[in-house]
Amino acid sequence: MGYWSYYLVLIALAWLLQYPWLLAGLVLFFLLRRHIPDPWVWVRTAGRIRGLRAQIDANASNATARRDLARIYLERRRSRAASRLLDEALKRDPKNAELLFLQGLARHRSGDSQGALEPVVAAVDIDPGVGFGEPYLVAGDALAALGRLEEAEDAYERYVDSNTSSIQGLLKLARVRKARRDSTGARRALGEALSTWTQLPRFRRRQELSWWVRAQVARLFI
Repeated sequence: MGYWSYYLVLIALAWLLQYPWLLAGLVLFFLLRRHIPDPWVWVRTAGRIRGLRAQIDANASNATARRDLARIYLERRRSRAASRLLDEALKRDPKNAELLFLQGLARHRSGDSQGALEPVVAAVDIDPGVGFGEPYLVAGDALAALGRLEEAEDAYERYVDSNTSSIQGLLKLARVRKARRDSTGARRALGEALSTWTQLPRFRRRQELSWWVRAQVARLFI
């Protein structure tokens, strides 16, 4: 982000301060964004959902359709519905690493962090490359939520090793190190996150923008 980008952000903020109700709405949306489905996702996936449901009705043993529908439900923040579908799919294909990983993700997003760990660990045991390291991120989130910080740190480190350009992974690693009172390690991870941002291509910066903002905020407290 160059000088002019910061300048434009300051102008936008100054304009928003003239409309407190709009600024309050934006802040509320930012705080609740994880619980609010993207309207575009609903529009984009509506037809796909109908097709996948028809496939499931036509073939009760179709685990692939259940997996694809579960992925859409996860996009729509319908984690419990996704988990039910994945349970059904795993009855038909219990050793499928991708299904196990998705089940762990769905359980964690549903608030069952403890229940998320077993399928995520099983997924990695079956296929260490499943999800391109994402199971370690889910495991780290679940372990952090359970207060198992040392194990969470190990999981985040494994995730960062697989995804060296992830601002999210580095920020979460910094947070858990701070919680473990490792200020030096936390600052090192945060510094790496901010340094990594400057090296990302433009499309990756768009993907990681919200995490970069959070890293900038975290810099004030770590």
